[in-house]
Amino acid sequence: MHSKGRNIGIVCFFIVLAAVGCGEKKPKAAAAPVDFFPQQEKVDYSQIKVEAPPVAAPEAPKADTWATRVRDQVKTVHDDLLKCRNDFLIPFQFGRMRHRNVEFVSIQDMDETCYDGSPSKKTRGPWKILRAMSDEQMGKNSDLDRFLALATDSLEHYHILSVMTKKVGAPEIDIVTTTAQEARDRMIAAAGALDKAAEAIAKWPDGQQADDDPQVVGKPLDAATFKAQLLDTDGFFMTELASAYDRFANKSWIGYNMPKMHALRLWVAIPQKRLQVDRLRLAHVTADDKQKAEFKKYFDAVEAAGKAVAAGFDRYEKTPKDERSDKDPNRKAVDVAQQAALKIQAGWVKK
Repeated sequence: MHSKGRNIGIVCFFIVLAAVGCGEKKPKAAAAPVDFFPQQEKVDYSQIKVEAPPVAAPEAPKADTWATRVRDQVKTVHDDLLKCRNDFLIPFQFGRMRHRNVEFVSIQDMDETCYDGSPSKKTRGPWKILRAMSDEQMGKNSDLDRFLALATDSLEHYHILSVMTKKVGAPEIDIVTTTAQEARDRMIAAAGALDKAAEAIAKWPDGQQADDDPQVVGKPLDAATFKAQLLDTDGFFMTELASAYDRFANKSWIGYNMPKMHALRLWVAIPQKRLQVDRLRLAHVTADDKQKAEFKKYFDAVEAAGKAVAAGFDRYEKTPKDERSDKDPNRKAVDVAQQAALKIQAGWVKK
């Protein structure tokens, strides 16, 4: 009986053990292998329709007119002068120059940008372009005349600044530095009127005509319009005549400074060039005899003012510096001639 009971116990133990075993988790099935290069469905490219890209419209050819050629030349010169002003003139360190130090600036880069251009960069430089333009284009437009005159004024003063930077070994460094700074300051002072003229030229239409074009010369106009045009063209040069004479000649040769005769000659040549056309235009102006006489009187005054200035050329171009008297004997004649022209202009402005 005892033996039988033990056997029953053993059977029960295995039954319990089997029951426990039935509750264990089954191991996970192995994941299917990843196919990194799946077979892709073939594409029938013959069924794909792609529209052709639109054909770009050809650029319209640039007009080849007097206005477009001059406009491009003015922009080239003006861009150089802007870069010159911003990169070299405004930040120029005259305090260091006074201590004989010009290492803060590359004089070669400054000369190439402001004056000479660079053969290696294939740039002509503003001075060469301006000289050619002055010979060919003066007297053709009031804004252009002002640009030519003011740019020449600026570049002749730049030439002085450049020369002074190469004289830092001279004994009188204070005079060298003062001369350089006065030249730079004149360029800055002329910048506003120069920029204004350049901006006006940049707005020219392609068909802008020169004032000496036969169609313009023969265009009828009234006396009031003609007066306004003369004030806009000759008036600028007459108003500044005496100060220009001082700036370029009378006060422009003391110490290490030098006369600036290109600028002075151009200041006189522009009004003289315009006179040739304006005398012809007068025949197409609607005016009475008194008005026409007044116009002729003004033309004579402008011509006389030019001759008064030209009378001083030899003193600054041919007379050696050490033989010039301190007082210019021609200065009074320039002032008298200028006043004659300004008196007529003042009467026109009042009317």
